[in-house]
Amino acid sequence: MARRTRRSRKTAPELTQRLKQFTRAFPDISSIWVLDRNGDAIVSSLFYPIPPSFNAPERSYLKAELADGDGLKIGRVVEITLTGSILFPVSKQRRDHPGRFSGFTLVSVLPSAFEQAYGTLRGNTTASFALVRDDGVVLARHPLAARPGIVLDQSSGFGQLILRNPDGGRYTSVSRVDGVERRFAVRKLQGLPVFVSSSIKTREIVEGWAWQMARYVGITIPAMALVCLFIVLTVRRTKAFYAEVERREALEQNIRQAQRIEAVGQLTGGIAHDFNNLLTVIIGNLQMAIRQLPDGKPRAMMENAQRGAMRAAELTKRLLAFSRNQALNPKPIDVNRLVSTMSDMMGRTLGETITILTVRGAGLWEIEADITELESALLNLAVNARDAMPDGGTLTLETANAYLDDEYSESVRGLKTGQYVMIAVSDTGGGMPKEVLDKAFDPFFTTKPPGAGTGLGLSQAYGFVKQSGGHIKIYSEIGHGTTVKIYLPRRTSAAQDVEEKPPADVPRGRGQRILVTEDDADVRAYIVQTLGDLGYEVIQAADGPTALAILSRQPVDLLLTDIVMPGMNGRVLADEARTQMPTLKVLFMTGYSRNAIVHHGRLDPGVSLIQKPFSQSALAQQVERQLSDGGGG
Repeated sequence: MARRTRRSRKTAPELTQRLKQFTRAFPDISSIWVLDRNGDAIVSSLFYPIPPSFNAPERSYLKAELADGDGLKIGRVVEITLTGSILFPVSKQRRDHPGRFSGFTLVSVLPSAFEQAYGTLRGNTTASFALVRDDGVVLARHPLAARPGIVLDQSSGFGQLILRNPDGGRYTSVSRVDGVERRFAVRKLQGLPVFVSSSIKTREIVEGWAWQMARYVGITIPAMALVCLFIVLTVRRTKAFYAEVERREALEQNIRQAQRIEAVGQLTGGIAHDFNNLLTVIIGNLQMAIRQLPDGKPRAMMENAQRGAMRAAELTKRLLAFSRNQALNPKPIDVNRLVSTMSDMMGRTLGETITILTVRGAGLWEIEADITELESALLNLAVNARDAMPDGGTLTLETANAYLDDEYSESVRGLKTGQYVMIAVSDTGGGMPKEVLDKAFDPFFTTKPPGAGTGLGLSQAYGFVKQSGGHIKIYSEIGHGTTVKIYLPRRTSAAQDVEEKPPADVPRGRGQRILVTEDDADVRAYIVQTLGDLGYEVIQAADGPTALAILSRQPVDLLLTDIVMPGMNGRVLADEARTQMPTLKVLFMTGYSRNAIVHHGRLDPGVSLIQKPFSQSALAQQVERQLSDGGGG
C-alpha cells in the first residue's frame, strides 16, 4: 500500500503536465480535471497540488453538472465563483478494470472560443449564431455572449421546431434577443445532444429583393422581364445563404471529428509508451524462463503466455500507428509490384469464397513509405472487406496516379495539394450506414461481435497514412459495398534502394562494454541481464546525468539509451556524450518517440532505433549490427 501511495504521488505531477500540454493544444478548453467518486478534484491541468478551496462545499453547484450515467454529459453554463470565468463542463464517468464506478473526467469548455468563431462567420451581416442543448440551454452565442441561466423553453421558436423535427430545420420567428423577425436555420450535431442555430434578419432578405425591384418600377412592359429576373436572383441569393450556413456547419463537424481523433491519438500514444515498457519486461523474462525449462507442460504454458504477450505488443503497435507516434522507416516502393505480390498472399489468407481482382494503373509513380506498415494497412482493409462479405464476393485492389487540387485539399485538414498514388480496396458487401461510417476510424470501434475483432484495423491504417503525409477516405453505400482509398505522396527524392540483410542466428558479444541508460528499473534490469547473458560487459545508469558521469570515468563501446526519460532525454544524452567521445556508437530504444529523433514520421538520418517491446534475438542482432557496422545515432 505504501508503495502504491508513493507511485500515485509520483504519477499526479506527471499527469498534471500531460493534461496541461493537452489544454494548450486546444484553445477552446479551459482546463481538464480528474475527480473522485464524490466529485472532488484529484488532478487538474491548472495546478498541482489542488488548493483546498477548489473542493470547498460552496462549489457544490459544479457537482450538479456531472455525468449521472454512462454517457457524456454537457452541463449548463456556469460562472466560477473563485475566478469569475464563464464556462460549461463536459463530463463522463470513469470505471476501473472490473467496471466499477471510480470517479469522473471533466473538461471545462469556454463559450468564448465558439463566440469568437461565430464572430468571424458573421462578418458585416446581421447574422446571429448559438450553440444550444436539446433541452434549450444556451451554451454559446453571438453577437451577445452567453451567460448562466439562458434557456429557450418549449414555447420558443426553437422549442417548437425541435418538437416537430428532432434533427432541426428552419423557421421564422421574432427574436427574444433583439425583438426583430429573423429566419432561423437549426442543425443537430451528429452523436451529441447539441444544436447549432444561425439566423438573419428577414428584413435584410426582403430589402435585398425590394432594392433590386425599386430600380425598375415605372419602366415599360419589356423591362418587367428584368424585374422577374432579379426576383429569381434574390430567391437564389436566399438559398445561397442557407447553403452557406449548411456548408459551414459541415466544415465545423469535420473539424470536430479531426480534433476528436487527434485528441484520442495523443492519449493512446501515451498509454502505448507505458504499456511497451511493461511488455518489454514481460516478454523478455518469459523468453529467459523458457530457455531454462525442459520440454513439458510448464514450458508449453510459458510459450502460450509469450504468444499472448506478443499479441498485446501488436495491439500496442497499432495504437502507436493511430496516434502517429510510431517511428517509420520509409523506402522507395513500386506499388504495382506490391499489390501484385499481396494479391497472391490475400488469395491464400481470405479463403476460396473471395475473388480477388487487381486493376493496376499504367505508368504508376513510385512512393516512399514504410513497406511493412503499408502491407499491414492493406491486409487490415482486406480482412475488413472479407468480413463484410460473409457469403463471398469480390475484393478489388486498384492503383492509379492522382492529383489532389487546392479545392479538395482545403476541405481536408492538413492535406497538401500535389501528386499522389491512389490505392483502393473495394468490396461487394452490404455497405456501411452513416452512423458507422462517421466512427469507422475511431480506435476500438467495431461492429463485429465480442472477441471477433479489436477495432484497431482502420485506426492503424488512418494513423499510418496521416503520418506518411497522405489521405484516406471511405466511400460506402448500403447494398452496394465499400471502397477505401489511400493516397500517398509521389516519391520525389533520389534515395537509393537499400537491400535488407536476412536475420542471422542470435549473435553473442565478445566482452564489449555497453552503457545501458533506462529510467524504468524493471526494463533496465531485463536489458542488463540479457546483454550479460550474451557475453557483453554491461554498465547501467538510471538517467542522463549519471550516464555522463560514468562516461567521464571510463570509455564504452556502445551507448544503449531510452529516448523518453525525465529531465535529459536520450537524444540530448547522446549529443552530450559525443562531446566526450566523438566516435561513440549509439543505439536508441523507445516505445513512443515523441519526436526526439523522429520528425514528420521519419527517423532522422543516421539514427538507429529499436522499438519496445523487443525480444532477446532482436536486441542481440541490433547491438551486434551497431558494433560491427559502426552505426551511430
